[in-house]
Amino acid sequence: MKLFKLTNLFLKKDNISKNKLLSILRKKEPWYATFIMVIILVYLANSILSSDKKKLHENLVVLSGYDESLKANINESINDSMVNATERKRLLNQIENKIVHFLYEIPDYSYFTPLETYLQLYPKLLDEIPSCSPLEKGGYYIGSKYGYRVHPITKDVKKHYGLDFAAPKDTHVYTTASGTIISIKHSKTGYGTHIIIKHRFGFETLYGHLTKVLVTKGQYVDQHQLIGTVGSSGASTGNHLHYEVVKNKQKIDPIPSLNQKKNILKKLITNN
Repeated sequence: MKLFKLTNLFLKKDNISKNKLLSILRKKEPWYATFIMVIILVYLANSILSSDKKKLHENLVVLSGYDESLKANINESINDSMVNATERKRLLNQIENKIVHFLYEIPDYSYFTPLETYLQLYPKLLDEIPSCSPLEKGGYYIGSKYGYRVHPITKDVKKHYGLDFAAPKDTHVYTTASGTIISIKHSKTGYGTHIIIKHRFGFETLYGHLTKVLVTKGQYVDQHQLIGTVGSSGASTGNHLHYEVVKNKQKIDPIPSLNQKKNILKKLITNN
């Protein structure tokens, strides 16, 4: 939105006379006018963010209600299985679009709780969401987590935007969700040789410091497909995989995603 439109919106919202504001600004230095405009933009940005958070919370409440209805339906007496199956299908059809919209909208994994029952009934949807580990179980450990740390090379305190999986050279690296390879780069600095994959629902994943790349740009890949091998390319002090999850262009903590699919499927097996 252009600056003058934002200003008009602010003036209309707060019943400030445009002529009065212009009169005030003419009497001041240019820096003062700039300062006022910055205040207005900050105010509007905060208003928009508050509105988005409110809408997200409202959708969370609605989906929590649907989740409880699905749980109640699943736990009903087996004598009414035919009726329950029909009701369950109706509920699922009713919330399908809401689920998809909500998955695009949420900023991170902390909002997944009201979706778990639905995902148990439609586990294939988890194939499109980063929901497992990029390395197979065993043979690695997480050497550095998401958050602030002392950088191993510069020794400065910086935020680490992913997870570092320490593993032997040439350990297989797998996709954590289906998607399209949008970037493959080779560099002597930073992430070194790395792959970026675009997934559904606003997710992207990055796999860095690789020694081999086994896919091509533009290629579609399935969840848990082999895409490369662990190495120490770029700014690295040893063999490891640097793994990032991006949601709606913001880097988020990948930890909750590593066993998400496994835990949801485990509940599905337990319930059956």
